[in-house]
Amino acid sequence: MITKRCAVCSRIRAYEDEDLFCIVCGSEALESACTCGRGYEYALHETGDLLHCPRCGKRLRGRDGEYD
Repeated sequence: MITKRCAVCSRIRAYEDEDLFCIVCGSEALESACTCGRGYEYALHETGDLLHCPRCGKRLRGRDGEYD
């Protein structure tokens, strides 16, 4: 199992290596690490509305400030 994030709906879930599609929205935009290289294992069980990468600060979940 590997933890991946969907770049479309921002959901972080555990997937098998061969899985290609997001189980929430069906997108093929699964990524296994943040742009800084940090994996998403730390975020698998987080429940807040906002979630940020602890290494680079990139927002991983929640509305971006420009859309508020």
